[in-house]
Amino acid sequence: MEPIVKPDFWHLQVSTPVKQIACTDGKGGSLTYQELNDWVDQIGVCLASHGQRQLGFLFSNNSLEWLCIYLACLRTGHVPLLLPSDLESGLSNQLLDTYQPAWVWRPSKVQEESKESLQLTASVFAAFDWRQPSAIEQLHPDLGLLLSTSGSTGSPKLVRLSYRSLTANASSIANYLNIQESDKALTTLPPNYSYGLSVINSHLAAGATLLMNNISLMSRDFLRTVQQEKVTSLAGVPTWYQMLLRTGFDKAEVPSLRVLTQAGGRLEERTKRAVLNFAKIKGLRFFVMYGQTEATARISYVPPDALPDKLDSIGIPIPGGSLELDSNTSELIYRGPNVMMGYADSRQDLSKDDELGGVLRTGDIGAVDPQGFFAITGRLKRFVKLSGNRYGLDEIEKQLSNLTHAHVAVIGRDERLGVWVEGSEDELLALVKGFLQEKYALHHTLFRIHLVPALPLLPTGKRDYSTLLLQLG
Repeated sequence: MEPIVKPDFWHLQVSTPVKQIACTDGKGGSLTYQELNDWVDQIGVCLASHGQRQLGFLFSNNSLEWLCIYLACLRTGHVPLLLPSDLESGLSNQLLDTYQPAWVWRPSKVQEESKESLQLTASVFAAFDWRQPSAIEQLHPDLGLLLSTSGSTGSPKLVRLSYRSLTANASSIANYLNIQESDKALTTLPPNYSYGLSVINSHLAAGATLLMNNISLMSRDFLRTVQQEKVTSLAGVPTWYQMLLRTGFDKAEVPSLRVLTQAGGRLEERTKRAVLNFAKIKGLRFFVMYGQTEATARISYVPPDALPDKLDSIGIPIPGGSLELDSNTSELIYRGPNVMMGYADSRQDLSKDDELGGVLRTGDIGAVDPQGFFAITGRLKRFVKLSGNRYGLDEIEKQLSNLTHAHVAVIGRDERLGVWVEGSEDELLALVKGFLQEKYALHHTLFRIHLVPALPLLPTGKRDYSTLLLQLG
């Protein structure tokens, strides 16, 4: 059955809005599409009473309250910057100074800690911090949403997304995942992260149900929640799947589960094979996907039937998009309606026109096979020169990971290579040192190996290379 995808998911158009559940919170609270629509309208009236089309900072969590405010922004023309609810105060203040929003909304402590269901009361409206609207620059009429380039940090550099890009990506994802109104997705990722947000947008576009919950994978209640709520879809980054397998989830009975999706970085082959085996035994569809915040979220996917033979692939372009390789550099170039309008480094940038015209140079180096499946072989800037020779850091990282069967991170700068490996055994140190000397003929003065209990990670689950670069010195 083909999914019935509606345009502009924030208008919440489904066949039976009074009966169809739009979202639940796992605490007994739920809203039909009609009820959600009414709440969004109420918040929209509140936003409009404080000015038309203003910039706001929306600190995010997976709650029904947050969902209503997010949708109200899109519906009324207010432009939100989605930020993590636990953003460090110094970074938050830097963003406030740079962009001067007209309002700020943070989840209240009562809402964050409440075990009760929906808290759409006066406390939700009281959580708005209304500020003096800025008249420095008008917001571009096509601008619908702002996200951090990293999905997690307080960097002033933002991604400008249009209403068209949000609609196009949500519809495309709902299409290739074949999301049905009977589906229910658990929000396992932060909504300020483009992958997490895409789960929300695509399920609303298909008229499906969202379980808005901040439950941790490591919580004792995770499995029970998935079972009792009859969740059909789970989404995770590589580290999330590694933890999922450690919990023994793959041995549990979850008859409602139909789909697993993975994005947010390369999933190591052994973990990918383990998840693939789990999916095969349980009769699940496992989608390995590739994307960037600059493309709203999704660029390509590997159809589940093709995955066993395409383990190193990022797949084929999503519906409505296309991929090609730069003839000189082999950089992967994506074209599609979901490409961002451009970056913003200042308030003034929010008035700019679309600067990319639907063309995104991803910064990834790629290859394509005879069947039209693409693969990532490295990053344009993930290279280092040692003794006059150019080395691909991604390739070294991948080879060391396969060699050690451990999590590895490799960075380089100024004639120095830094290698971080999860582990503590002297044999591991000798193995890595020998490989670098024999395989790459590197003198021991050119590299430094660090054995650590765990690699530093961003909240999105990706390796925190910035922290490692500081440690490299």
